[in-house]
Amino acid sequence: MHPIGQMLIHQAEVRILNESLPRIKKCLDQLSPEQIWFRPNPGMASIGNLVLHIIGNARQWILAGLLGQPDHRDRDAEFSAMHASPGKSLLVLLEEFEADLRQALPSITEDKLQDEYHVQVFRESGVSILVHVIEHASYHTGQIARETKRMRQSDLGFYADLAL
Repeated sequence: MHPIGQMLIHQAEVRILNESLPRIKKCLDQLSPEQIWFRPNPGMASIGNLVLHIIGNARQWILAGLLGQPDHRDRDAEFSAMHASPGKSLLVLLEEFEADLRQALPSITEDKLQDEYHVQVFRESGVSILVHVIEHASYHTGQIARETKRMRQSDLGFYADLAL
């Protein structure tokens, strides 16, 4: 594979698996179930809804769209949920998703990056699918972090161990 393709796949691992998901988990660990599922107003999603949405989006775009796995996404349910799936916490859902994505990303080939795929109503290349999911996960992770900071009235310490 061309080094640029390898770098893109590596960045998907870094940005989604090594940055966004640990930050989301850190937020969830600091919040009560009531805080996780709190909606600031009826038109806004809860943190729990955003977590389900991140998972659903990445599964649909990467695992189903790019890699051909079955697409079982129910986007509306991500936003209407008032709690995690029966018997499964958000952390369990995140861990299952993380394991699936860690297994799947190395199987992406150069041809897959260059080919086009139909996802939702869009026609996208494999490259644009990865870029979309990286950006999408980052965007909603920022929303989750901001709401967690607001609720906890404290910094989350994402960079506490770095001399920035």
